[in-house]
Amino acid sequence: MDQVAALHWIQDNIAEFGGDPYNVTVFGQGHGAACINLLMLSPMAKGLFHRAIMQSGSALCPWAVAKDAISHTQILAQSLNCSTQDSMVLIECLRKRRLEEIMSVDISAPDHLSAFGPTIDGIVLPHDPIYLMETKPDLFLRYDLMLGTTKAESYFAFSALEEVVGIDTYRRDKILRTLVRNLYTRHLQQIFLTVVNEYMDWSIPHLHLTDILKGTVEALSDATITSPLIKTGMFHSNPNFPVNNPLYNPVFFMPTKTYFYVFGHQTEEGDYSTRLGCISGEELTYVFGAPLVTSLAHFPNNFTAEEVSLAEVTMMYWTSFAKFG
Repeated sequence: MDQVAALHWIQDNIAEFGGDPYNVTVFGQGHGAACINLLMLSPMAKGLFHRAIMQSGSALCPWAVAKDAISHTQILAQSLNCSTQDSMVLIECLRKRRLEEIMSVDISAPDHLSAFGPTIDGIVLPHDPIYLMETKPDLFLRYDLMLGTTKAESYFAFSALEEVVGIDTYRRDKILRTLVRNLYTRHLQQIFLTVVNEYMDWSIPHLHLTDILKGTVEALSDATITSPLIKTGMFHSNPNFPVNNPLYNPVFFMPTKTYFYVFGHQTEEGDYSTRLGCISGEELTYVFGAPLVTSLAHFPNNFTAEEVSLAEVTMMYWTSFAKFG
């Protein structure tokens, strides 16, 4: 609701700052991208923006929507000595707690899922995202969409030591079994064996620990980000709504555009290992033009001439899409 309120503010006030309320583009990265996708599916945000950019995230990612937020909220409330018998009393109690108290409570969701976050409330998000993509073209297909990914999206799922020395097959199997168990309900063993077979390079006689890490990163990246992102793009670019479908309405089927990118450059003097390639969020350095300024907080500050040019091109792509679609 806070994001919807911000979009209403833009509609009401942006003209006073020289902006165009009829040409609004929203974009986000990671969980922010998932929120952008959810706004595209929300009737509450209908007509408040016109284009969307989703970087390394989608509403179809397994972590995008908190599926068990009520039970996690009850655990949080009990840890803070708040009554769970009445929802309004619980909310008022939590509002009186200091941020430090709330943050000190150890609540962890199952791996690759979310304890807290957007939920299907029936109003802002009226239904499951995939259902809305399939059945609500008047929402999802209203917007031009640019979406994309990097190579090593799940880089940060591993420790600094693992990134250097790699992982063994026991660690790999534990990670992938947890992934399969939390994302699927049937045929778990078959899915696990298929994933291992697909993402290990069997042409190498003796897999090095770093090779095992590389395959595991690719499997996690595909399952939790890349595959959901591609599926979202396919829904947007190839709507399966024949004219004889009762849901079809030619008014809603405007010629929206879909663009998909893969950002593959890894900063030469960056902070991360070059073994796995461009990692999640690395495109932000170039989207925000860090190579074009002397120093920008939270970004590297030693760039090559080619990286300066890449930043200029990246910013041109993003701003051109925002202006013209």
